[in-house]
Amino acid sequence: MESKRALVLASVLLFSLLANHLTSGTLNADERSALVLLIVAAGLWTSEVVPLTATSLLIPLLQSLLGIQSFKAALSPFFDPVVMLLLGGFLLAIAVEKNDIDEYFAHEIISRVRADSRVVVLVLMLTTAFLSMWISNTASTALMLTMALRMTERVRDERGNFSKILVLGIAYSATVGGLSTLVGTTTCAMAAGFLKELIGYEITFLGWMFFGLPVALLMILVIWLVLFILFPTDVRQIEDIGFERKELSRKQKLTLIVFVSSILLWLSGRLPEPIALAIGWPGHGLSSSVVAAIIAVLLLFTGLIGEMDIPRANWSVLLLIGGGLSLGGALEASGLVGRISEALRYFTGGGSNLVIIALMAVFSLGISIVASNTASAGIFLPIAIGLGASTGVGPVILAVVVGISTSLDFMLPVGTPPNAIAYSTGRVTMLEMIKSGLILDLVGAVIVITLAYLLWPLLV
Repeated sequence: MESKRALVLASVLLFSLLANHLTSGTLNADERSALVLLIVAAGLWTSEVVPLTATSLLIPLLQSLLGIQSFKAALSPFFDPVVMLLLGGFLLAIAVEKNDIDEYFAHEIISRVRADSRVVVLVLMLTTAFLSMWISNTASTALMLTMALRMTERVRDERGNFSKILVLGIAYSATVGGLSTLVGTTTCAMAAGFLKELIGYEITFLGWMFFGLPVALLMILVIWLVLFILFPTDVRQIEDIGFERKELSRKQKLTLIVFVSSILLWLSGRLPEPIALAIGWPGHGLSSSVVAAIIAVLLLFTGLIGEMDIPRANWSVLLLIGGGLSLGGALEASGLVGRISEALRYFTGGGSNLVIIALMAVFSLGISIVASNTASAGIFLPIAIGLGASTGVGPVILAVVVGISTSLDFMLPVGTPPNAIAYSTGRVTMLEMIKSGLILDLVGAVIVITLAYLLWPLLV
């Protein structure tokens, strides 16, 4: 490991110095410094030879040393409102998990299922996706797989394919479910944060759902169909699962009230104009980040979470997002993002909208297969926004494309935590996951490209 780390670090340093030298005649000093920063960040993030958070903290430091931005300006994205949005979402998820509200939802839905095996799988997938909209996809996968594997004990699954369908269906649904909301997957929040930071455009919580929810629902249907085609099963009927219903405690009822109230506040921040005109109310006007701060304070004041729960928030992800936003600010401040946009526009042969969208979707998805999806978004989002601003596609559409595409990896166990959990059950082999995941990666890319080209321009 030490020799590999030294080799990668040396390669990144050499490549950045070489790029700085070769572009001395085409880029100015600030642009070359930003290019060095981009190469270092991309190299370290994709190779993961050092912790991702270490690279995130290195980004503002290098900006100050290279003279791109002041240290204060480079650090400000670490305290961006999108960081507060995700922190509030993390704390709400902790309260939901701590007080077993996620288990309550799952039990209430699954205990009513007595139907054809295909319907049962679809209900399980939809339930998993719903939970992943509000809590981590890791937690929702672990919870739903525990319940699903209990179901396999009651059926005669001689070919073993039904358990494969259940395990993969739940894992994949957890991944796509998070695409529906700004707190479901970090890359979605990053897309919104970059748009606000770089061009001043704000996507509301409800506004994002118009982009992400159709993708999630279409992907769930595709996943369901593909898995039953790839893994034929003789299991036709599922018996009563028999989960025991329990009365909610006072604290659980209070958590449920806060959870539902949080959703309503996020959804009603700024209503779409047709709805606002119809009901005569434009929304309460608070941003999603302000709502997240209210949620965090309310959870702490009511005792639904305590001081010991604060470290459970995913602080490494928050630092990673801060680093990504800081990198985007550096590319914008130096003017390098404009140069990259010009090169990409030339590469696409004049800027065909469909080609540009496809290019961003495929590149984003491709790099996220081998690198962290959050790091991939940090690399591609500023480039996508710059390219969109200089072409007819538009920065909002390309930012959403990257935000969603970087979280559409189903192929490898290392791709996402749900994939890793599914593989760890021993019910599915590596080859089976690669086969199903490759098909779903390709279909997911086609869905995103199609919606971005035909539908999303109507939403901006």
